[in-house]
Amino acid sequence: MINRRMLLGLGPTSGLTGILSLPVICLPAALGPLDPYFGSILLLPAIAAVIAVGVVSLGFLSSRGWFEIYLRRECLTGVVLAATLATLFAVAVILIDLRVVFPYVHVPPPQALLFYPAMAFAAEIVFHALPLALLLVVLGPLFKTLDSDRLVWWCSLLTSCLEPIFQMGWGFSKEPFSWADVYVGLHVFAFNFLQLYVFRRYDFVSMYAFRLVYYIEWHIVWGYVRLQVLF
Repeated sequence: MINRRMLLGLGPTSGLTGILSLPVICLPAALGPLDPYFGSILLLPAIAAVIAVGVVSLGFLSSRGWFEIYLRRECLTGVVLAATLATLFAVAVILIDLRVVFPYVHVPPPQALLFYPAMAFAAEIVFHALPLALLLVVLGPLFKTLDSDRLVWWCSLLTSCLEPIFQMGWGFSKEPFSWADVYVGLHVFAFNFLQLYVFRRYDFVSMYAFRLVYYIEWHIVWGYVRLQVLF
């Protein structure tokens, strides 16, 4: 439920979300239509929707004191931790990719410098901020006796399942799952859950940095190297 505190916080939230969403706003000029990602959806309305949903979702989460968008004193520590964890995940999946050769989308520089930050921001809103807000709105009244911290973690656990389900449904064929498919599901689940831990412990900026560093290492750096190594 939107309350007065949330409405008062939408001003700062809108500003921070606007700054973080700059790559998304610049995306049309850099890439034009993104049919593989948006299908028939027009790009500009999709961008506006993501930013609007981000403002409302992050405003709600912040207004309740469950999550923060930016903590000046702790953000650097959060970003360093996020970058370290992201690198571990990138190294792990690269080692597996050398054997399996995963289905892969590679956008080369210079477009990649806007594309992946934009995709990272959209993913954090769609897979984390929005579902977290919805789950907490729905489950909060149903579990009034449950400690708020436990409620947040249960919602985080459920939210962590969304992207693995999406990835495994979108990126693989209808053949029976292989061990590589299972690895991807577990990898993406652990990635999401640790992201939400960083979000809860630090802030949204740190969580965003987690995915952004991973995208830089996996999609941009390794995306170039794998063309030389595997093909």
